[in-house]
Amino acid sequence: MNTRFKHQLTYILASAATGALLCAAPARAADAASDADSAADPSTIVVTGQAVEATQVAEEAVEFGNYVQIVDAKQIEASGASNFAELAQFLIKGANVGYSPDEGEYTIRLDGGGDRDTLVVLDGVPLYDRGPALEEIWGTTTIDPHMIERVEVFRGGNSLFFGSNGGIGVVSIVTKRPDGTNKVELGASYGSFNSRELWGNARAALDSEGRISAMVYGSMQDTDGPRLFNPDDFVDNVAAAGAIHTYPLNRTNVGMKFLFKPSDATEIRLNGQYTQIEFDDAFPDNEVISPNRVRYPIIDGSITHRWSDKLLTEFSAYWSNPKLNNTETYAEVCRQAEGCIDPATGAAIAFGDATGRSIPYPNKGFGKDSKVSAFMEYGMNLRNTLMLPNVGEAVFGVQRTSYRNDSDPVFPISHEWNTTTGVYLDVRPTLPFSPNTKVSLAGRVDFSKAFDSKFIWKFGLRQPIGAFYVRANGGTSYSLPKTNELFMDTVDRIGNPDLKPESTETYNGAIGFAKTFGDVSISGEAGIFHTDITNRIQSTSGLTPNTYYNNTAVTQIRGLTADLNLAIGKQWTFNLGYTRQKAHLKGSDLQINETPEYMIQGTAAWSSPDDRFHVNLFPRYQGPEYATGGIGGSLRHNFGNYLVVNGSIAFWAGEEKQHRFQLRFVNIFDEKYAERYGYGNMRFSSAFIRGEMTTSDPDYYFGYPFEGKPRSVFFSYTTSF
Repeated sequence: MNTRFKHQLTYILASAATGALLCAAPARAADAASDADSAADPSTIVVTGQAVEATQVAEEAVEFGNYVQIVDAKQIEASGASNFAELAQFLIKGANVGYSPDEGEYTIRLDGGGDRDTLVVLDGVPLYDRGPALEEIWGTTTIDPHMIERVEVFRGGNSLFFGSNGGIGVVSIVTKRPDGTNKVELGASYGSFNSRELWGNARAALDSEGRISAMVYGSMQDTDGPRLFNPDDFVDNVAAAGAIHTYPLNRTNVGMKFLFKPSDATEIRLNGQYTQIEFDDAFPDNEVISPNRVRYPIIDGSITHRWSDKLLTEFSAYWSNPKLNNTETYAEVCRQAEGCIDPATGAAIAFGDATGRSIPYPNKGFGKDSKVSAFMEYGMNLRNTLMLPNVGEAVFGVQRTSYRNDSDPVFPISHEWNTTTGVYLDVRPTLPFSPNTKVSLAGRVDFSKAFDSKFIWKFGLRQPIGAFYVRANGGTSYSLPKTNELFMDTVDRIGNPDLKPESTETYNGAIGFAKTFGDVSISGEAGIFHTDITNRIQSTSGLTPNTYYNNTAVTQIRGLTADLNLAIGKQWTFNLGYTRQKAHLKGSDLQINETPEYMIQGTAAWSSPDDRFHVNLFPRYQGPEYATGGIGGSLRHNFGNYLVVNGSIAFWAGEEKQHRFQLRFVNIFDEKYAERYGYGNMRFSSAFIRGEMTTSDPDYYFGYPFEGKPRSVFFSYTTSF
């Protein structure tokens, strides 16, 4: 393995059961920059005596006042998460999952933000949906948890280096990759809901020195899926047409990676992967059959070169072209007052009753009648780091992102490229009167035809005080309207070409400590965050059709965070994280939708003295969380206030502990809860069609939960050689 420079941190905690919260600045050794390999490889950070790898971006963020949590592969394996949403819910602090993981649609939201405020990136490739013609493409659903080396979570505004849509946080996923060694990993699992998984990867050195190496990888997941909706919540005619059925979900991922190191100062990486996910999300008020297919190819690569001990250059680029086929059918209903005759059977069908058949929505039929909704995107980033002893350092570069609608020509949406070019500079001076104080002052200017130019800024500050530290950071960001928000034209939704970009301004700060008493380590942090979002893009509700608009009221998000961590020897670790967020429109005390008032996450882990048995518990308590529907938001429901506890028991066999057997338990106490809460209407009901109900009737609009996964069990086996 290549030499990596190590930094001793004061710490919060890193353990086999909890993500490492990098809360203290690394003291960079004077000779660290002379190691050419450090330019290309992640640094190794020592936290509570354990090595935790991190990218240089994560290291620097910690050093200059940011909150960065790292969740590594061992913690992900212990959780047994079958998708990235489950991983986030139980391992990422401050994270709330939007929508429903078992439905096949979800987004990750940090610290009270929405879908467009938390940017998820996969090896530097943004998985943000650009808004193709029909509806969202759920990029995070394509992530294979078994290929994740670690997740670096940046809480607070981080758009300066990552680009737009990181105004409240960034979740950066670093996957496994070739490293000049030979290794094979294989795994399989089976469990509740007839869930089956196979996964594996193989890396190999292609020359004697390990300077050329490759990896192939792949996974397959198939599940019949748990029940999503209570049959009693279906509109009568929708149910009669066959809408009550299972919700299967399938995901397949294949890829290949290459590494070439022509010298110790230069590293070239290349990755190509293809993911396909299929799921069904028919809803109780109108959709009978709704199979979806997402195809998501990604190509990405990077080149790093250290010119000297003072200058490092990194260049990365990517291309992606996600496509969605969304088939949706609605119930055919007899709308003739005198009744209808079934042409196939000759049976009489009463006025207002379902015929038993379903009809596709326009452009959402079967086969060739299912039109493709897609976008194409590419991006490049040239980043330079200049380090001057006793003076400070600076990071400067250029980032370019370009995307366009790539949907079927049947949709009247422009295929012109939307290109943004950003120039950024981060100055980090060494203060002669206080060399331990870390200060970062940064700015970025983005240029685009869509808005001429935008300036965003970011600052960071960190001050160690013995076993304690104080940190603070803040910044601004923006989010452009999506293509579908501007130009969508469907039966139930139209776009608004007059939408303006959202703007976000956020600040956060904290006080933390860490102390060791013999074999006992304890640490903690308490912090606050303060965010304002202007021109927030939202959707109307209860209209036919609905549309999008900029909310002129400022969205105010005010929050508190607290973390407490305890390690007793090498056998016991405990972690507790608390996030409270008051999110409302200025002038109102009403909590905004799908934003829990608070969340409590924890982990408890025990390992046997020989480190072969592991027991883990992952509790999560979700506070009040609301959904609003009906005309003018007349209906409101709290679907929060629930406790879900997951757990796992694992045993490592073999002389080198190369075989792992694991039992995973989901929702141990069989809590009845909702992952999401939706609202529908009765327009397909027999009562409405017969005129026995109108749109102003109090029963016309109704709510229904997206049911959380009931108690379930999964068994897995993995091996490496």
